[in-house]
Amino acid sequence: MNTPARLFTTMILTVLSASLVPAWAADPETEAVAAIRQGYATINKNLSRYKTVRKELAGFSTEGGSLTVYFEGTAIRKIATKHQGETGRSFEEYYYLDDGFMFVYRKEDTYSEPMSGKVVQTRETRFYFEDGELVRWLDENGKRVPRTDSKWAEQQEQYFNNAKDLQAAARSEKTTIEAGVSY
Repeated sequence: MNTPARLFTTMILTVLSASLVPAWAADPETEAVAAIRQGYATINKNLSRYKTVRKELAGFSTEGGSLTVYFEGTAIRKIATKHQGETGRSFEEYYYLDDGFMFVYRKEDTYSEPMSGKVVQTRETRFYFEDGELVRWLDENGKRVPRTDSKWAEQQEQYFNNAKDLQAAARSEKTTIEAGVSY
């Protein structure tokens, strides 16, 4: 084989072998997010198999709210909250694997005018957690928020604490969960 043909063959084999290695293989954040997404999909696939407990939320929003907890045995797998307000509503879903918090999906709907129910804007954000640390945050445009963002630590603490508080409230015997009360 002449030198240009050998060089071309080597280049093709290099490109092909590089394309067989996933780009995320060496990225721990991407591996964590992939595992979280798999856990999310598994939990949602199995929702109908889980025991469901519903509770009212009082004092969290102007027009009330609800909490739905999904248990697999004694383990909490998902907590879904719904908050109603005069100018909109919000939904949050907290996901747990082996009672370890891993993910929050948040959706906010804004109404055209108070109490209309007509949604004119929807914003969705996603927060991925591993071992209690926020590892990825996707804003309402689906863009990654950099760890250097001034609100990163605040969001991490807020959602981690919310996840713990909701988990405690979900396990309480109370049918109405009140804002500002520890459970």
